[in-house]
Amino acid sequence: MLSTQAKEALGPLFPILNKVRLQFLRLKLAGNKVLCPCCGSKYSEFAPFGDSRRKNAWCPKCESLERHRLLWMYFENKTDLYTKPHKMLHVAPETIFMSHFKKQKNIDYHPVDIFPHLYPAGTQYFDVLNHNEPDNSYDVIICNHVFQYIEDDKTAINNLYKLMTPGGWGIMQVPINGKTVKTYEDSSITDPQERLKAFGLKEHVRYYGLDYADRLRAAGFNVRVDDYTAEFSEADNYKYGFWKGDAIYYVSK
Repeated sequence: MLSTQAKEALGPLFPILNKVRLQFLRLKLAGNKVLCPCCGSKYSEFAPFGDSRRKNAWCPKCESLERHRLLWMYFENKTDLYTKPHKMLHVAPETIFMSHFKKQKNIDYHPVDIFPHLYPAGTQYFDVLNHNEPDNSYDVIICNHVFQYIEDDKTAINNLYKLMTPGGWGIMQVPINGKTVKTYEDSSITDPQERLKAFGLKEHVRYYGLDYADRLRAAGFNVRVDDYTAEFSEADNYKYGFWKGDAIYYVSK
């Protein structure tokens, strides 16, 4: 999986090169030791991912990562997402979920982003810091890996709380440094390379600690930090390509 910047640099060549790469990986990783819950594909292992070459991470069929596969099963087994009618706001929509949610007849689906042109057709413009949507508009809000890019994450979180209907729920994931309690942020760090060292990615403005749940609670959310991976055996965590200990932040109003 390439970064957005790399995709833009390759331009029209990206889909062709990516298709060839995926076909090669499917042949190379042929087997049945792992199973992708998102697309049903089986391999000897998932492909490595990222600069660190994270092992057993990337599905060469649907391009899901560990967090996508975990949430896929969480939505099915731990929520009422597919069993009740919902109006859903999906901020920065993951492609693997977007195509799936669109097919669900019970979901009134609204995929949005501040850069909608970078997402599949149907994504609408939406600025989580400044929008005109009325309060209490959405039963379900999915907003994953967004807040670490936003300087004023407090306003972003507060705005999403206001948009959620009473009784509604959501999933709001961010990268978490599980070894620290306090979130690390420093607005004086603006150089991309320094941000990479401090926050893990050039575009990130903070690295959340275990106090992330408190930031969500400060906006009014009820928060359940759910280590769904603990419900699976070591063998099944490997089989589905989960990142063991990757907690799910389930919020409700």
